[in-house]
Amino acid sequence: MTSIELFFDIGSPYSYLCATQIGGIAAKHECDVRWRPFLLGAVFKAAGNDMPARVPAKARWMLQDLAMWAAHYGVSFSFPSLFPVNSLKAMRACAFAESKGKTREVATSLFAAYWTQGADPSSEGALRQASAAAALDPAEVLAEIETQPIKDALRASTEEAVSRGAFGAPTIFFGDTMLWGNDRLLLLDELLANETK
Repeated sequence: MTSIELFFDIGSPYSYLCATQIGGIAAKHECDVRWRPFLLGAVFKAAGNDMPARVPAKARWMLQDLAMWAAHYGVSFSFPSLFPVNSLKAMRACAFAESKGKTREVATSLFAAYWTQGADPSSEGALRQASAAAALDPAEVLAEIETQPIKDALRASTEEAVSRGAFGAPTIFFGDTMLWGNDRLLLLDELLANETK
């Protein structure tokens, strides 16, 4: 079966938007999505990039852009008062969930908590809620995110994304083709359509 890789960070609004749509595109073409957590701050640093919110003109544009994309997709969106957020614990939770095959469930819960409710995705409450949504033991998740194997797994995923050319989020890989941003989902749809011809 054809597979897509989605590298994401809960703190990225465009990752959130992408996460609301990529499953539908994958289902349309009968392919899988492998959800790959990474640390966007480390990706920015390695690539010599920076978040749009740190550039005043881009920041003003970004708020309008995000609202328009959310309206286009028909999804809830509310820019949180806590931004940027330290998503480290949230991303470690996603890394642990990856080891259990539950990344999508944990990620979508954390995305919703942050980008629709304004909750800190690394807070204990958000992590417990996301764990429960994925049928994972919240106490186990909270314990595991402090362990070296999970820290190492997230670091390795981040380094892999950078080595493959990632410079922002979301980053999508379809085979050797890299796409960046939720607006490239249209191109992903076309790539998958051509693959199945």
